[in-house]
Amino acid sequence: MPTCQNCGYIWRWKEAMRLIYRSKATCPNCNTKQFLSAKSRKRSSYTSILVVIPLGITTIYNLSLWVYLGFSFGILVLILLLSPFYYTLSHEEEPLW
Repeated sequence: MPTCQNCGYIWRWKEAMRLIYRSKATCPNCNTKQFLSAKSRKRSSYTSILVVIPLGITTIYNLSLWVYLGFSFGILVLILLLSPFYYTLSHEEEPLW
């Protein structure tokens, strides 16, 4: 779970879920701005590629489009639910490259 770099507060899962659509948020404990680290943003972009894996599986086994969409949706939901566990925060906004 993300930890505030200022006060050491460990964010709850629900608080960390807000970071999915934002790259910055304020700490619920000390109210300082915290940003997703570059490493976390890269990791989340790499995990989004996992949604494409069912395309290869459904093509190899000649499965229908609905099976592909079901697998992709399941993987997407799993990624979104687990994403707060690999977030890290920083004091300042870091460039990706």
